[in-house]
Amino acid sequence: MEHRIATRWTDFDALGHLTHAAYPVFLDEARDAYLRATVGSFTEWPNVIVHLAIDYRREIRYPADTVLVRTLVAEVGRTSITFEQELAADGEVAATARAVVVAWDETARAGRPIGHDDRARLRAG
Repeated sequence: MEHRIATRWTDFDALGHLTHAAYPVFLDEARDAYLRATVGSFTEWPNVIVHLAIDYRREIRYPADTVLVRTLVAEVGRTSITFEQELAADGEVAATARAVVVAWDETARAGRPIGHDDRARLRAG
């Protein structure tokens, strides 16, 4: 799934490139869009992030007005989903990421199993 996100002036630092702190926000927004499109909103399908790794490949320079985040599900475990993502600008990949989120049971305050139907929707993306 592809998700285009507008940058803000505050996403850029004094060196004129997208600050490292903006990348996790863009990646999170794209994962959230993927989950909303497949299993529902956060209210309907609560989850928590348990791992995020980002490899920065090249800078994104001001005034890049949008970034494109490509998101796919690499694996669906018993309680977790592993996402692989690319963040690009101007047609070039600037960062790659791997994130793991866990389906969350708000009452138990712990991970919960992912049901068969949700598993199928997540994989179909």
